[in-house]
Amino acid sequence: MRDRIDKVFKAIDWFSNWAGKVVCYLGLVLMVITVISVTTRMANISFIWGFPLSRQVFGVFILFAGVYAMLTAAHLRVEILYTRLSSKARYILGAIDLVLFAILMVVLIWQGGWMAGNSIMNNEMSQGTPKIPLYVIKTFIPVVAVLFLLQGISSFFRRDNNKESGK
Repeated sequence: MRDRIDKVFKAIDWFSNWAGKVVCYLGLVLMVITVISVTTRMANISFIWGFPLSRQVFGVFILFAGVYAMLTAAHLRVEILYTRLSSKARYILGAIDLVLFAILMVVLIWQGGWMAGNSIMNNEMSQGTPKIPLYVIKTFIPVVAVLFLLQGISSFFRRDNNKESGK
């Protein structure tokens, strides 16, 4: 049973790593959109798609960046008191963190799913002249929240296993 769970956690970690590396190229897309937007503005050519499109791309980038940061333990921590706690107290604190994180992610999945469903049914588009579909970014929210929840669980248990094995 333990081997199956480890395989599931490794699959979650693999997918989070793969998605993070693929989505990092959206930074280049953002740069291209910004360069085109600035260049066309200097040439008095209207590029009205630049700002709304860059907001959508940045939204997807940030969603996956959080998952990748959790995988690589790149989130900032304040460890002034945490490092002075016993390993049992750290484990209890980590478990409390996991429960609070899970509650937050479940609410995000629930509300994000509701919001995405409404957006898809109404074929929601952005306001203003460039009509960009909003249901795409809104659908990413609950999907990535599920991945974030799974990665949070995997990271918690991986950290616990690493301490047991002396890593």
